[in-house]
Amino acid sequence: MNPPQKIILEGKQILRFSCAETNAPVVYLHTYQEEGTAVLAQCEGLNCPPFHLVSVSGLRWEEELSPWPHPPVLSNRDHFTGEAEDYAACLTEKILPWAEKQLSPSCRILAGYSMGGLFALYAPFVTGAFSKVAAVSGSVWYPGFVPYVQSHQTVKPLQAVYLSLGKLEPRTRNRYLRQTEACMQALLDHYRQQSIPAVFESNPGNHFQDAPLRIAKGIAWMLNNAR
Repeated sequence: MNPPQKIILEGKQILRFSCAETNAPVVYLHTYQEEGTAVLAQCEGLNCPPFHLVSVSGLRWEEELSPWPHPPVLSNRDHFTGEAEDYAACLTEKILPWAEKQLSPSCRILAGYSMGGLFALYAPFVTGAFSKVAAVSGSVWYPGFVPYVQSHQTVKPLQAVYLSLGKLEPRTRNRYLRQTEACMQALLDHYRQQSIPAVFESNPGNHFQDAPLRIAKGIAWMLNNAR
């Protein structure tokens, strides 16, 4: 990878890590804090094929990544305002053109952790820019999300879906978080019924354990599972 290029767009920190192959896939990654460097180190250990990485952080996490407004779920400080469709437009109309200058990627992969993973699964319903998605410890417990996926069509058919979760994540008193694994299974079944290559991977630990490695595993599976 070349040294990253950095820009601030719409208040978000964007880092582009480019490989030598201009037509390699581009992975757009959303995490709470910038983790591109750590993720790339893990990807190297997994012998990933060449790809470009665009790391996006500094988001208004609950606001811009939630698909529709909802009252607090995890704590009284929750602020789910449902701005994901607007952010998807920002991603495709402003971030993507900057990131892909002088590139001609063979495909675009959208990946994210936690709420970023939820957004990765939601975005294909409002944009056709991404052909593969990875929801790593994704917040698929978000109220109404699974029924939404089951009853709506993506803008373009997806080519692959990766889902993962820590084994300890559903072990909680919160009635929404307890449903996370069941939600993942329902999504896996739905994508497979649509003849979309999909996998669910269970990882050791809770929601906060080994995030860069979990993301790298999702990227590796996406790069190695193409139609």
